[in-house]
Parts: sequence; structure tokens; C-alpha cells
Amino acid sequence: MTFKKFSKRAIVTSLFLGVVLASTVALASWLATGTGKGYAKATSALPLTTSAATLGSSSLYPGGSADVYITVNNPNPYPVTVTDVAGNGAIVTTDNNATCDGATGVTFTSQSGLTFAVAANSSASTTFAGAAHMSNASDDACQGETFSIPVSITGHSG
Repeated sequence: MTFKKFSKRAIVTSLFLGVVLASTVALASWLATGTGKGYAKATSALPLTTSAATLGSSSLYPGGSADVYITVNNPNPYPVTVTDVAGNGAIVTTDNNATCDGATGVTFTSQSGLTFAVAANSSASTTFAGAAHMSNASDDACQGETFSIPVSITGHSG
């Protein structure tokens, strides 16, 4: 058995031709392009709600102010920043004291420009210092009462 000796030039040429042949085969494959559309559906924002919060040590009295405590519930799958909390209806007592409810003299100072964050699918509480006010016209029946202050909440994602 005899073996031929190959020169370096023959080896290099063979390798070069092999690379050219392989790249030609690769270029011979078909290219495919196209256009189309992808789809994603946006969720609908769920409304923020409030729930009862524990009251602190400040109390209303005729001519005075007290803190308002609020817990905001965020049922959305994204965090929300509350920017405004405004009074939204008649302020009444939590035990429906008819004598006091008709003449509470209690008002709420709306809060705006807030950056109160509520995480996704959770609740968070805050205090609005001195936001409830009782007039000197409040009835004696309002002594010791807890007031329910309806509010509307405005916020945005993020």
C-alpha cells in the first residue's frame, strides 16, 4: 500500500474548496420573510375602594378638626398611586344616629396632589391630618359618634 504525499498547497486548496462548497450549500437554503400582527389584550382597571380603618387619638369637637383615616383597596394586578381623595356625599354617623345625621356640621377637606402608593392586589392606609372639621352648630347628639365620610378616589397606575 502506497500513500501519496500531499503538498501544503494541495491541502490548503482542498480546505478552501470545502469551505466554499459548504457556504454555497448554506446559501442555497430558502429564506422566508413575511409580515403579520401580534396581539395583546389590555386589562380593564378595577375600581379602588375603601374599608374601615382604625381611628386614632384625635377627636372632633365643635369648632375643631380631627384626622381622617383611610384604607384604600387596590384589586388591580398593578400598583396604583392615589393622587386625589375628595368628599363624595353626606357625612353620617356609623350607627345611623338620626338626630346627629341630620345636623352633623362635619365636613371633609379634599386632598389633592397626593403620591400615596398602593401595591398591586393589596391595601394601604394613610392619615389625612386635620381633614375633618366640625362646626359649632353640631348637635349635642353627635357627642361620641364616629363619622363615615364618603370619598371618591383618583389615581393612576404606577
